Amino acid sequence: MGRSGASYMKRLYRVYYNTFDDEIHERVKREIEERIGGRVVDHPSRVHREFRFIEVYTEDKGREDEIRDLVRSLAGTMYVRVDWIET
Repeated sequence: MGRSGASYMKRLYRVYYNTFDDEIHERVKREIEERIGGRVVDHPSRVHREFRFIEVYTEDKGREDEIRDLVRSLAGTMYVRVDWIET
C-alpha cells in the first residue's frame, strides 16, 4: 500500500549567515527554537568556519522577515538569507 506524497513533505526554513563567534551561533539557534519553534538542525561549513547554515523545521510559513531580523540583531551581520522550503 502506497503513501500519499503529503506524508513525505518537508516544510522548513533554510537560514544562511556569517559569524566567527560560536557563542553567537549557539545563541541564534536557541533564540530561533524559543521564538519560532520547531527543530533546528545545524550544518557546519567544511570550507569557511564563519559561514553558518541552519534548517528550522516548522509548519509556520511566512516568518522569513522575523527570522532574518532576529539573526541580524543577534549576529550583527547584514548578510542573512532565509528561504522557505516545501519539498
